[in-house]
Amino acid sequence: MQEIEIKGLDEKIFYDVCDNGLPVYMWVNERVNSFYITLSVKYGSIHTEFKKDKSSKTIKVPSGIAHFMEHVKFNEKDGKTANDFFDKLGSDINAFTTFEYTNYQVYANNYFNENLNHLLDYVMTPYFTKSLIAKEKNIIVEEAKMGKDNPYNQLYFGMYNNLFHSYKYKTEVIGKVEDIKKTTLSDIKLVFDTFYHPKNMFLVITGNFNPYEAMQIIKDNQKNKKFRPYQNPIYIVKKEKETVVKEYEEIEANIEIPKIKISLKIPKKNFKIKDELQLRIMLSILLNSNFGTSTDFYEELFEKELVTSFSTSREIIEDYVIISLNLESKYPDEVIPILKNKLNNLEVSEETLKRRIKANIATLVLNYDSIDSVNEDIQDDLIIYGKIIDDPKERYASITLDDMNALLKAINTKEMATVVMLPKQKVEE
Repeated sequence: MQEIEIKGLDEKIFYDVCDNGLPVYMWVNERVNSFYITLSVKYGSIHTEFKKDKSSKTIKVPSGIAHFMEHVKFNEKDGKTANDFFDKLGSDINAFTTFEYTNYQVYANNYFNENLNHLLDYVMTPYFTKSLIAKEKNIIVEEAKMGKDNPYNQLYFGMYNNLFHSYKYKTEVIGKVEDIKKTTLSDIKLVFDTFYHPKNMFLVITGNFNPYEAMQIIKDNQKNKKFRPYQNPIYIVKKEKETVVKEYEEIEANIEIPKIKISLKIPKKNFKIKDELQLRIMLSILLNSNFGTSTDFYEELFEKELVTSFSTSREIIEDYVIISLNLESKYPDEVIPILKNKLNNLEVSEETLKRRIKANIATLVLNYDSIDSVNEDIQDDLIIYGKIIDDPKERYASITLDDMNALLKAINTKEMATVVMLPKQKVEE
């Protein structure tokens, strides 16, 4: 077993790999009484086109199938479910699907061995029938229909549809209703056989437990499982145009106050920063420096009652950086020009940079008080970077004002999309 030292934070992550290729990451916190176990599959909603290997033909599966699989996986033989087992232990279980991966989790205070073993068992054991597919299909279709009435979903994916021509991120994780309806048992088996392999998964455990004992439990569990040879499937990603699809759109929803999303689409290559983590850190500092809760600009928006809520976000999606402003405002026509003007005049001072770096390093330290946060940070590292980032403090501390000024030069508002969500007009009787 290896120990990955998190430099400057006096923390370490235990790391080992099972004979079948399953990587395991563990962080121990003896100050708590609980433990948090997550098993992740590197298969998400965007992976609907793939090749089983380099020489095979391209395979297409229905949108939403990763989420569909998440639902079906809770079913076990003899009419039982994973919930039945974990409920008896008093454990909390859940799962979620993102664009990039699917995660199965258990949170508990007792019965470490039983919780760990059964999480591995139910996720890694294929149990699919036509009747289960039909049952889950009806449930998921209803869930998808409810999601279409969710204003946050409408705004989020409304923006993605205006930003992306080809990327699968514009399709909701749950999938399109017509695709959910046509998902078959064969589709589910295909996805399981191709992607639910130890070499395409990783296990993360955080909390109060013995890592050596845990690793022995895991290895014993995996010895009894058989998997098909892993074929190293290849995800197909279509080339994306640099332009936005639509610059402005108004949509209606069941809301009281208009919601607005303004997003910039900038090619990642413009930034000339090879270290993606460094780029993410610098983008966060930039947004907090100009739009954060302690800035004069933020305070002025609320003092003038131009907004009722306001936040920012930054994402790196394949070859593009997406910077977004998210807000509620009763006065869209007044506030949108102000925000666009601010996006064209971003700045960072030496004093602000030092303060932001100090605050971010403090957050890094505080995160290690939470077994949930550490578990989620490890997941993010593995999905985004493919490894544990062992020097986050150093990366924050190394950022200079020259770095930030170079970042500012790469940002432009040439490709900008705005979505305004307005309250639905009442129909007069």
